[in-house]
Formats: sequence, structure tokens, C-alpha cells
Amino acid sequence: MRLLLPLLLVNLAACSLTPQPEPSVSTPARIATMAPYTVNDYVNNLTYQLSHFKGPLSGNSRIGVSSFYYANALDSKLPSGQAEGLSQQIQESLLTQFTQLGYNTVEYRLSNNINLASNADSALSRDIAQLRERQNIDLIITGTVTRQQHAYIVNARLVNINNKHVLSAGSTEIPINVMWGSEKVQQRDNNLYRSEY
Repeated sequence: MRLLLPLLLVNLAACSLTPQPEPSVSTPARIATMAPYTVNDYVNNLTYQLSHFKGPLSGNSRIGVSSFYYANALDSKLPSGQAEGLSQQIQESLLTQFTQLGYNTVEYRLSNNINLASNADSALSRDIAQLRERQNIDLIITGTVTRQQHAYIVNARLVNINNKHVLSAGSTEIPINVMWGSEKVQQRDNNLYRSEY
């Protein structure tokens, strides 16, 4: 018991000599920055490049615009993660901008009927059974997306469907954070999304 009291005093003295941790200071979370322009703005550069044709273009040539897939997975993989919807937005912007420039664009996804739902209706479809058997398209704008560290490289071509001749081509960089911020984990519509592992 006599030894216990000195040991207790030594322990208490040692505890008082141990530095106490500094109180933590809360710091505001870094706000994710977005790209300075929208996808539509970056596609505007592509539209400009594609509108410079090699040789004459018939005024009544009908132009369609396809989806843009990853270059290493042409028939199976659309951009995903932070780029979710990038392919579709490129397609929609090109179709809109070429129409605004006065080209004879074709909406080949137009179904034979208007589809009605309880909360919406649609005239567009990707269901082949709902589309016309033969699409009246002479030229197609198509292309690929390649992910780099800082941006997606988008390459586009205007191709004659009959002879596969490339009439014009263009390329642009679209920053990784154009659709969403650059943070690794995000919350959208009450769901968590992780862009990198």
C-alpha cells in the first residue's frame, strides 16, 4: 500500500506533463469548381470545325447525329461517372447547332407515335421497333470520346453514309468537371457517387 501511493503520484504527475491536444478548428469544405463553360459551349467549337467541308455539300443532304462512345469501346461503353450524360449532351448540342446553322438535320429517333405516360409524353425513342424501317440520312456526324487526366478528348467526323467518305472532322477538349464538380465523392439526388477509387 505504501508503494502504491508514490506510484499513483508519479502517474498523476506524468499525465499533467503530457501535452494536451489542440482543439480542432473547423474549416469550411472546399467548394467543387465547375468548368468555366457548358458542354454546349465546348461543342460549339466542334460545330465550327465540322461545318468546314472538304468539297461541295449538296444543299438537300440530310444529316443525322449519333451518340459518342469511348474510343476503345465503340459499341458498348458510353462515358460514365462524372461524365454521365456527356455523350448524349454532345449529340444533342451538335443536332441543335447544325439545325440553327440552317443544315438539313434529321431526327431519326422520332417514333411513329407519341408515347404517353401518366406524367410525361415523348416522341423520341431508341426502340427500333418504334422507329421507321429506313432512315433517310445521307450524312452522319459521329465520333469518339477519350478520357485524359484533365479532360475528355472528343473527336467528331461528318461522314457520307453511302461511300464512308469523311467530309469534315473536328476535335475538342472538354474538361472532366464539365458535368459535375471535380471531387471524388459527390451527392446527387440523395445518392452518393464515387468518381475515382
